[in-house]
Amino acid sequence: MNTLIKKLASTALLIIAITGIVQAQQPTEKEIKQAFAPKGTHRAPFKKATEAALTSVNLQFKLATRQEQEKRKVGNVITWGFLEGIDDALLQEIANEYYKSLSEKLKANGFSLNDSYKDHKSYQKLVENNTDLQREINKKNWGVAKIFTANQAPYIEYPTGMMGAHASLGNDLKMPVGQLFITVDFIEITQNISRGLSSFTLTDGSSRTDKFETDMRPVIRIEGITAASMGKQFKGDGTYAKFTGDNWSYCNAMFQNGFNIVSNVPYANDVVVADGIPESMKKIKSAVVGDLASIFSRGAVKSGRGNLEATYTIQANPQAYKKAVLDALDKYNDYLIAYIKANN
Repeated sequence: MNTLIKKLASTALLIIAITGIVQAQQPTEKEIKQAFAPKGTHRAPFKKATEAALTSVNLQFKLATRQEQEKRKVGNVITWGFLEGIDDALLQEIANEYYKSLSEKLKANGFSLNDSYKDHKSYQKLVENNTDLQREINKKNWGVAKIFTANQAPYIEYPTGMMGAHASLGNDLKMPVGQLFITVDFIEITQNISRGLSSFTLTDGSSRTDKFETDMRPVIRIEGITAASMGKQFKGDGTYAKFTGDNWSYCNAMFQNGFNIVSNVPYANDVVVADGIPESMKKIKSAVVGDLASIFSRGAVKSGRGNLEATYTIQANPQAYKKAVLDALDKYNDYLIAYIKANN
């Protein structure tokens, strides 16, 4: 009996050059339908409104991103990217500036911001109900992130259902009262696994060459919900805006799985292959460190199968990173306003 010999062709590529800045264009009706989950509006809270409120504008900044692709009986590709050179002060600054730009965009489209919600009992109830929300996220199958709220306001998440303090708040104030959650990633990862064709030679017997590839680009992305959260309560993952209004109306603009907005503004000073666990990751007390330690010690190889493990560290230019993030967020604002107009 001939033994099947699996030959592995593994490739890890760095795609660093990003040139040119594309002028922002208003999203089309087709693009809006591709971006957002369907049936997200009931009784059109923005239809006759001239004012709106934002109780909580939350930006989730990814600091480490993990992606894995697996093919049955062939193998898997694991890619980690780490962001370095960005501190908490800059992330808070970006969140604050984004709030200003969103406010200006809403006002330019006929919706002045109103902060009377702060004195309402339902807002206080929302604050109380969300005191246990975590602002530091680390998941082995997803990555590491920190959440910053514009103007250091309380971090609030609206429930998916239509009953509760968030619904009462919009109904009592008779205007759209919303909560935003936006996920900002710093890397685009592409992976591929190809099962080769079996062949036979007198010297090797039966053999097969499988191909494993991964490449990455350091780009700022506003990303939709991930596959890991599909079918679960929509909270703390992806990008969405939830508004409630008069007559128990609501408008939920949620990016679909796999949809992303990408900035063309370059931000990376350098990209290198990581040669060990970054210092910023060593303090993460979760399975994340265990996964990284396994990879860097070559302990993640699955017996009898092929795999490719790639780890990259991106050294960011802080001001360029800020410019790229705000550029992507400005594009997101255009999508959000277009969705509101199309569905209200």
